[in-house]
Amino acid sequence: MTNITLYIPGLLSPARDLVEGDIPPTPSLQKLLAIGKRRTFPPMGFSRCLCGLFGLESRPQQDDPVAAITHLVDDRETREYIWMRADPVYLAADREGVVLMDSSTFNLDLQEALVLAADIRDLLAEEGLELEVPTTDRWYLKLHEPANVTTTPVHEVVAKDIHRFLPSGSGRDHWARLLNEIQMTLHNCPVNEERQQRGELPVNSIWCWGSGSLPTAGNCQWDRVYSDETISKGLSQLYGVSSRESPEEVTDVFSDSGSNDQILTVLSFGLRHAQYHDMIGWQDFIAYLEACWFKGLLGMMRDGMINHLTLLLENQEFSISKSSLLKFWKQQQQLQAYLH
Repeated sequence: MTNITLYIPGLLSPARDLVEGDIPPTPSLQKLLAIGKRRTFPPMGFSRCLCGLFGLESRPQQDDPVAAITHLVDDRETREYIWMRADPVYLAADREGVVLMDSSTFNLDLQEALVLAADIRDLLAEEGLELEVPTTDRWYLKLHEPANVTTTPVHEVVAKDIHRFLPSGSGRDHWARLLNEIQMTLHNCPVNEERQQRGELPVNSIWCWGSGSLPTAGNCQWDRVYSDETISKGLSQLYGVSSRESPEEVTDVFSDSGSNDQILTVLSFGLRHAQYHDMIGWQDFIAYLEACWFKGLLGMMRDGMINHLTLLLENQEFSISKSSLLKFWKQQQQLQAYLH
């Protein structure tokens, strides 16, 4: 029988801002949460949680080397060097400060990305940095020596004032100056002027994070990984684990799984609803999960197709086995009850 760990960041937190009547019915999810053995742990970021699921321990005052990990997806041949993500973003000044909007809020084609990158490439080269733009939303800096800063992953800064998340460490002043020069250069880029004339958001900065060299892969508990995002795909490649796109519904996970497989499935596409406080989007997201995932998971556990299910939801873990279904006395609670 299959063992499944399902990681869904951003699943519960939006419920905090809604009354019960505004939350779509989720009887299967509520049943699974009620019978599961609940464990809470200190909040951690999305990328840190993914690295932890693959056994990469956090390093004090150092980034998780996310750039080197995702660079594997974008360039399978290059495993050397120190890499840092330099993702294109829009910084918006408002009453809250300077708020970061990531690439999910704007459309950027590859030609525009290459022109924007060309405008700042010489500036970066003066600092001994090489800029690579393999995709419109993932840019990379190749470093020839450590950055000497600790950074914050872009997922944790989205829709927040950036000043609480700027690089820290001995190199912070250097990076602050460099980013300021990059912002001034991008502000004057003709591509951004054209974008604004079309009513589109400009790309007026980059967000640097996740620096480090590629770590050494140890043992991995997963036989197969299904994911809709790049970090876990890179980790799968690093550890030599079969990785596929997350399917539309849970039944597709079992189409090619073997007995006693350890399967990790990452469904991250709803995270942006929590980040940007998009309640309508979240309502659609959780209704989809109930219909296409939780109902099927509950049925498969009853039918003995799943030996053990782990639901990983932000800073909580719910461990559910077939014997958990015998806990008929466990009363289902509203989702808000799991936010305390």
